[in-house]
Amino acid sequence: MEQESDRIETAQWHVLLATWLGTLFDGMDASIYVLTLYPSLSELLNTTSHSTIGGIGAIVMAVFMFGWASGAVGFGLLADYIGRTKTLIMTVLVYALCTGLCATSHSWQELAFYRFLVGCGIGGEISIGGVMLAESWRGKSRFHATGVLQSAFSSGFLLLAAINLAIGHLGWRYLYVVGVVPAILAIYIRLKLKEPEDAAAVQKQRALWRKQEKHTLSNEQSSFLRLPFLELFTAKYLAKTLTVVALASTVCIGNYAVVSWIPAWINQLTGTAAVQERSYAVLSQNLGSILAALSGGMTVILLGRAWAFRIAFIGSLLSCIAMFLTTKTFGPALLAWSFVAGFFVIAPYTYLFIYVPELFDTRLRATAFGLSIQFGRVFAGLAAILGGQLIGLFGGSYATAGACVSLFFLIGIVASFFLPYSDGSVAIEISATKE
Repeated sequence: MEQESDRIETAQWHVLLATWLGTLFDGMDASIYVLTLYPSLSELLNTTSHSTIGGIGAIVMAVFMFGWASGAVGFGLLADYIGRTKTLIMTVLVYALCTGLCATSHSWQELAFYRFLVGCGIGGEISIGGVMLAESWRGKSRFHATGVLQSAFSSGFLLLAAINLAIGHLGWRYLYVVGVVPAILAIYIRLKLKEPEDAAAVQKQRALWRKQEKHTLSNEQSSFLRLPFLELFTAKYLAKTLTVVALASTVCIGNYAVVSWIPAWINQLTGTAAVQERSYAVLSQNLGSILAALSGGMTVILLGRAWAFRIAFIGSLLSCIAMFLTTKTFGPALLAWSFVAGFFVIAPYTYLFIYVPELFDTRLRATAFGLSIQFGRVFAGLAAILGGQLIGLFGGSYATAGACVSLFFLIGIVASFFLPYSDGSVAIEISATKE
């Protein structure tokens, strides 16, 4: 088990601040579509049919998820080769600028394309930010720093809700224009962040060994030159990779194929544009999520990884089904359920960001993080499409479809019984890279 650091350096605070801001804006830009799904697609499709909007909306959501997964894996691989900091800057610029492009959409296909690119940037930023934090913070302070980092995504959703209350009446396109603001963050990252020492040493050593003749390299040296993506499917890592993919897929499905229907569901319940009602629900849901994130480190310390995941997925299953099947009008009951669902659905994200860096070596950690956690977005995208089909099957009912898709939480419950062992430390490989 890691020993808690006696002192937290200034560089560590810069990492936390930069990654927190990056994830804050991730949450804002990722959530614009969820908040504006109905008004944007009703305009682009020229219809008010919930069945039609639900079906197409699910496809756009799925495309975004596929982009998220692609960016997580692609940028993660790039971060293991050219460095965390350089790649982090790229991801911020991609998701910020492409969010602005969404405001120019003239069709749902065009919106879907831009959302794919936004997803690529967000998937990369969240993965690399999580890895940099894990490699910069040590001991129990890493657990609490991770909780603070994870609170940022939901804080971004809260920020968006506040912005929506202020300018939502102007139309959905203005929210996407605001989404360009995070590009400024790239300047701060460039000026203040340095490459984690361990990751920099691995990159340097990899470059030296790549210049040598292959037959002169030992097995250990050859493994450093192997494509990280392929190494994740070797006997050493396969069980870890598959288990984390199952956990992460459940979390992603819950967030983007279950609770993401709440704003559109409120439009259906009220029969109006419901700008204020949707904003209040988003505020309630994300206050629950922030509480889950901030308490995540202590939860893992007290309960352990397996029970933390188990309780969160059970809570998600029960709260989401109860919310969708018992709530018939917008009011205090819906806001209370959205708070509880927001807590349980998002809680496992923090546990994943604590747990996954402990399972993989530095030379492939960013790739592993991107694949194992964020590739769950592919399954979330497929589940979102399923949810869209169910909305049509159930006559446009978001609630019935949401309750059905909630059954996917059972996968996470089962997976929590098969967690690979972790001693709680993030391995340091500098010594292993020496010739």
